[in-house]
Amino acid sequence: MKVPNKIKHFAWKACKNILSTKENLKKRNITKDCICDSCGKTFESTCHLFWLCDKAKTTWSSSKLVIPFEINPKWMFIDVMRQLQRWTESYPGLVECAIAICWGIWKDRNTVRHGGKHREGKAIVRSSLRVLDEFQAANVQPLVLIRQPPNETKWRPPQPGHYKVNVDGAIFSKKKQVGIGVIIRDSVGMVIATLNRKLTLSFEVLETKAKAMEVGVQFALDIGVRDVTLGGDSLCIYNALQGLGKASSSVHNIVAGMLHLAKGFRNVAFSHTKRQANVPTHLLAQHATNVENYVAWLEECPSHVELACTHDVSSLSINE
Repeated sequence: MKVPNKIKHFAWKACKNILSTKENLKKRNITKDCICDSCGKTFESTCHLFWLCDKAKTTWSSSKLVIPFEINPKWMFIDVMRQLQRWTESYPGLVECAIAICWGIWKDRNTVRHGGKHREGKAIVRSSLRVLDEFQAANVQPLVLIRQPPNETKWRPPQPGHYKVNVDGAIFSKKKQVGIGVIIRDSVGMVIATLNRKLTLSFEVLETKAKAMEVGVQFALDIGVRDVTLGGDSLCIYNALQGLGKASSSVHNIVAGMLHLAKGFRNVAFSHTKRQANVPTHLLAQHATNVENYVAWLEECPSHVELACTHDVSSLSINE
């Protein structure tokens, strides 16, 4: 759970039902009164304090956060958390935001009990979520790009469990189309997936190369590989992705989009592939003009590409 330690500690105490609510204080004979100070309607349990009290309802309504189920008054805090966790796929970050707002309600409740001033629901939500946002922003793991020396003289397989993704593009000026080819190989050089795609666009060379790399990044994410080296034969695109040079204005947005997509990988590196070493991928790009939209082969590939790949891997003499 990606929340500050003070909120995490609060959540732990709430789930253990050891917060000093008036209900718990009465059970320990610390106080004789267990009625909620905010509404004066019923006893102050965690469920009432954080969700069912009129003040809590006002706070939640100002948050615009969707609680996709009805909360039973007999539930404890941990019961609500269990229900929230069941909805995390549909509502990412729901648990963290809900706990942060509960922490804000608890903090405001204690401030009032010690003579402080009550805050409006919007202020509670805003300050609580700001603490959460600042913590998560400060703890985001930056995208680490492993710098590879350009122009390797021989094809070198990645380490076990990693994959190499080669991309290329071909321009068909008369048809005003571009073709894109992608080949993904494992650590022993086996082709595990290929793709060729036709785009009805009038691109220049640099834009075509950038678009090919973008398609390759997305394809690798789609098939589920997470430790990859992505290679193309454009040195300009390679330098821009590595931060070694500024991307041309015509491809700046594409490069920025690729770097954002690349955050979906666990480990990612970019390499520069010499043109003569990228023949199999170029064959796929050229073949794209014969397909309607795009074709992806998983654990197999077209025969003419397979032959080229086999030759490249067995000779270990291609520049990549």
